[in-house]
Amino acid sequence: MQSGFGLLESGSASRKNEVNIMVKNAVDVLFGGISYWMFGFGFSFGKEQGSGPFIGIGYFFVDTGKNDDQLGHLFSLFFFQASFATTATTIVSGSMAERTKLETYILFSFLNTFIYCLPAHWIWSPEHGWLSKLGATDIAGE
Repeated sequence: MQSGFGLLESGSASRKNEVNIMVKNAVDVLFGGISYWMFGFGFSFGKEQGSGPFIGIGYFFVDTGKNDDQLGHLFSLFFFQASFATTATTIVSGSMAERTKLETYILFSFLNTFIYCLPAHWIWSPEHGWLSKLGATDIAGE
């Protein structure tokens, strides 16, 4: 998805900024993936004490803290959701093409994970998410 959005954005920007746009798409995967691994997945799907309808707690650094027979499912869910999180940032990058410095975009890419994980928890966390408890359904994420 990242390369496809990069090509779409490159076609909409001036020739001198094509490399910059492709670098920004790589930054999405790198920094967005790291931040989703560090705290995004935990805020989206955490089930430990303190989780509530607004945000989850747990699974930080995608760690269960024990040997679990569900680790394969947990890691596949993380990879699937990380691709959603980084793609959400890439979609926004098209509107910022040729308008932001790389350093600022790196910060945005890192912090956009937090913005993404809130509605992800609301709808895709059946135990805690408030939209999920109201009966809302979104088949894309879970």
